[in-house]
Amino acid sequence: MTEKSPIYSRECSKESFHYESIELTVEENGFYSLNSSSIIRLYGYIYRDQFDPSYPHENLLTQSSFACNKHRFYLGNVLEKNRIYILVVTTLYPTVRGSYQLLVTGPSNVTFKRIGK
Repeated sequence: MTEKSPIYSRECSKESFHYESIELTVEENGFYSLNSSSIIRLYGYIYRDQFDPSYPHENLLTQSSFACNKHRFYLGNVLEKNRIYILVVTTLYPTVRGSYQLLVTGPSNVTFKRIGK
């Protein structure tokens, strides 16, 4: 995430959080897990069909939780082929930016397509 990454107000907050949205598609139905790795604290969400930053609770399928003193998130859910999912990666604290990596495991390949800028 960079200075040019979009921002939104997460969880009824008045503060601004940088985020990236990534379209996910899978080749086979099954359970998939997504793990992040970063030096900054991140939070992750998976949406079904679409993500609208003005309504962050609409279409929400699952959200990550944190472990104390860890800078990564974990998401796990059953995903279906021929369906669009949106992964939203955002920072735990407002105005923070930085890089991250994702590790995905599941029964088939996952295609990532960054949405927007």
